[in-house]
Amino acid sequence: MQLQVALDRIELGAATRVAATVAPHADWIEVGTSLIKRYGMTSVAETVAAAGSTPVLADLKTADDAATEFGMAFEHGARAATVLATATDQTVERCAALAHDANAEVLLDLLATSASRRDQLLRKLPPDVIFAAHVGKDAQSTGDGPGAILGDWVRGRRVAVAGGITESGLTSLADAPAAQLRVIVGSAITTAPDPAAAARRMSTTSTRSTA
Repeated sequence: MQLQVALDRIELGAATRVAATVAPHADWIEVGTSLIKRYGMTSVAETVAAAGSTPVLADLKTADDAATEFGMAFEHGARAATVLATATDQTVERCAALAHDANAEVLLDLLATSASRRDQLLRKLPPDVIFAAHVGKDAQSTGDGPGAILGDWVRGRRVAVAGGITESGLTSLADAPAAQLRVIVGSAITTAPDPAAAARRMSTTSTRSTA
């Protein structure tokens, strides 16, 4: 199980400080959508610099104009980016191709995506595309966590889960039959009194859960 630390809803200076301190304990650092909307590609470039050798994902949630958005992210050092599963087939497929050409990764964000659309994309897209089961911020207080979205469809796929994940919830995700599972954790780490310690504990827990 991999750990991706998401930097969202914080000032850029604070985000880069958190990135630097958690990077040794994370497999990925995510520049959240809110940071990108507020600070543009500067947020990606500065996070890349702060994260050192830990790769950075730009959470673009691209809905259109794949070449422009993914191109900007990769030019500024991101090694992965996200596209919405609710985008058109042309946009989704273009993002996957752009990531492949850049030797980068693409995460397909399943936020508000129907099961039929998800299954269609499972049949269509190559196995290196990471399917991200995501419970959005506004829905987290009214429904189940992202683990409830998982099922047999993850079998043999690279899958990420996001949406209100805490340290205590990690072990419940360990049984997912994914080829690789990545947990995306935001405020449980970034708002902790000691983000590095929180990231270290969650990294250790995720490793132990899949041992």
